[in-house]
Amino acid sequence: MLSTPKGSEMNSHTPIETPENQSSAAAVKGGDVCVILNPKSGKKETKPDPDELSQMMRRAFDAPCDIKQVSKDHSPTKLAEDAIREGYRIVVAAGGDGTIAGVANALMDTDVAMGVLPMGTFNYFSRGLGLPEDIPEAIETLGRSAPKPMHVGCVNGEIFLNNASLGVYPSILRERETLYKKWGRSRITAYWSVLSGLMGLKRPYDLTVTVDGETTIHKKTALAFVANSAYQLEAFSLDGAEDVRDGSFALYLTNATNWRQLIAHAMNLFRNTTEHGREFQLLIGKDIEIDVGRKKHMWIARDGEKERMKAPFVFNLRENALNVMVPNSA
Repeated sequence: MLSTPKGSEMNSHTPIETPENQSSAAAVKGGDVCVILNPKSGKKETKPDPDELSQMMRRAFDAPCDIKQVSKDHSPTKLAEDAIREGYRIVVAAGGDGTIAGVANALMDTDVAMGVLPMGTFNYFSRGLGLPEDIPEAIETLGRSAPKPMHVGCVNGEIFLNNASLGVYPSILRERETLYKKWGRSRITAYWSVLSGLMGLKRPYDLTVTVDGETTIHKKTALAFVANSAYQLEAFSLDGAEDVRDGSFALYLTNATNWRQLIAHAMNLFRNTTEHGREFQLLIGKDIEIDVGRKKHMWIARDGEKERMKAPFVFNLRENALNVMVPNSA
């Protein structure tokens, strides 16, 4: 339904806690640990090599640890599926949010716990869990963490942890990939790709949006952004974080319809001065359907990765579908 977002007090991608999952890290110690490492993620000067990573993980978990590296023929999802078949109790995604989402896709609805090591550009998911971005510190913290169930977002059956969107953002991702190849991965490059990608907008989209089967609106907009990370919203001082924490999506529909308006809104977003109502419309709900009229397919962005999907686009939550290693202090 359409609602006014609540205020926010915590800075975390808060897991859904129940009495039965208040176990300690000792509950999973003793089972082997597997790390799914994306060698293209992170900065070389701060990232340990596979042998060093394995040794640090062994010390942190007091258990054997093996490394599986992502490659063209071995996706994070496939490697995680292999780890499940091989009997690992904990599978750790070491990479950016796209790598983490790929591992999560395999671990959903299983008893295998997912750990996270932040090796991406923004690391919203791991930062929301309360993990430090320094890798040795993150490993030590991970070793003191406990598995807790979390909600997972889905769009047309495909999962996302932080966000999914349609409209101009997939174009930004294409521009980002080009700039990364030329200048390397950095937050400055990523921000520049936003401005460059926004200038490529040719026309807005005519969307019909239905929330929880009750509220239907028609909107001419350049971007529909579905958020599932309270931490990411709070990082940009956006409304809706507590609603996400309570188990709903926050859907943002920009009021911008041309690239000049979009750039102005993006600059306000970077400065944390975005105004609810003036720059975007916010809807809160658990089930969202977005129809794009005559279009049969569109590019969808999920946690920094893009793919073409068939319209209409249906967003829903898979409750408590993923067991994630969360620091006890989070």
